[in-house]
Amino acid sequence: MSQQPTKTDNKSIGNKIFIRKKAISNLPEINVLDLFGGNNVLWKNIYTDRYFGVEKQKDKGNNLVADSRRIFDSLDLSKFNVIDVDSYGISFDIYKKILTSKSIRNGTVIIYTAITNQFTKIQNEAKDEFGFRSFYNKAPSLFNARAIEFFYEFLAKHGIDRVTYYEVRDNFTKHYGYFRINK
Repeated sequence: MSQQPTKTDNKSIGNKIFIRKKAISNLPEINVLDLFGGNNVLWKNIYTDRYFGVEKQKDKGNNLVADSRRIFDSLDLSKFNVIDVDSYGISFDIYKKILTSKSIRNGTVIIYTAITNQFTKIQNEAKDEFGFRSFYNKAPSLFNARAIEFFYEFLAKHGIDRVTYYEVRDNFTKHYGYFRINK
């Protein structure tokens, strides 16, 4: 039997708000770039000095209506000290751009959601990073089931040596967490 992933917006709202509050607790100011803003539910009740949400669906929150992946290279990340990447799955493409950005400030907090199971496809950026793109299609579920391991190794390869997260398991393995940019 095939299991198809169901994309839900903010299934664990309480958990997601908790990790955001923890991530920003020691910041003197809070300037948020929310790359997948949705209905702005997660940041609506958290104090920010500045909030800039991006969402590709119209009529979904108070956001710039655009595809984060398409506009990312035009964003000046130095204006933000919190970047929220709460997307479906694991957005290796976005993380690579963040971690290699010349405009990101040291100490910027990156908040993430990493969701996977054996049926959740891994992006090509990860396949290329770890050198398994050419044989991924022969046994994708073997790689997909380890996507979160690849994610943390990916972060380590890009200089991230400390991550704070918690895990929720149901049909998917979900990690809600954050890390800081160390330049």
